[in-house]
Amino acid sequence: MALTAPRTVAGQVAEFLKGEILAGRRAPGDKLRQVEIARALGVSTTPVREALAALQREGLVRLHPQRGAVVFLPSVDDLREHYEIRAALESLAAAKAAECFEPDWAAPLQALIEEMWEGPPAPRYIELNQRFHTQLYERSGRPQLVEMIAALRDASSAYLHIYRAQDDFPAARLDLEHRAILTACIERDPERAAHATRVHLENTVEHVAARL
Repeated sequence: MALTAPRTVAGQVAEFLKGEILAGRRAPGDKLRQVEIARALGVSTTPVREALAALQREGLVRLHPQRGAVVFLPSVDDLREHYEIRAALESLAAAKAAECFEPDWAAPLQALIEEMWEGPPAPRYIELNQRFHTQLYERSGRPQLVEMIAALRDASSAYLHIYRAQDDFPAARLDLEHRAILTACIERDPERAAHATRVHLENTVEHVAARL
């Protein structure tokens, strides 16, 4: 398989490897040897190295000083612990946002929900989902809390790619959950906003865990 369009070669390599990982053709712990990948795809090792770095940022690859690049996919235990922490922090952020929510904050968040409902490609959906939650939590007035959540959400990227890649991706349910969170905030109901956020994350972790 030869790749073309030099300016986007690294991106093409990253997409190819991501597809291999998410389809299970490269298992957790498998080594990703730059020279072999470059030879198979007909490219130099430079875009392969850049692609592996990009996949590490997405949480699908780990770069080890001794072992080199290896495929990373989370265990169910890792996933559950991760989302337990996220649920605690994000429900707090949603509650704090609801306490002080202003009417003109709603429209931009509603626009993100509407675009997600249209079913964009996985990378775009994940970006929109991230923006929705981040922009909502930024309204909490708790910058340290928002920073902690952002770090955890970045580390969740591998889970999100697995989640969105599934044939039974529950778009309708997620849409209802996002709307429930936003409605609670618009109505300035902190308890309901926290509950809706926790339910949203608990549903997500159960759906992903069933597929790991």
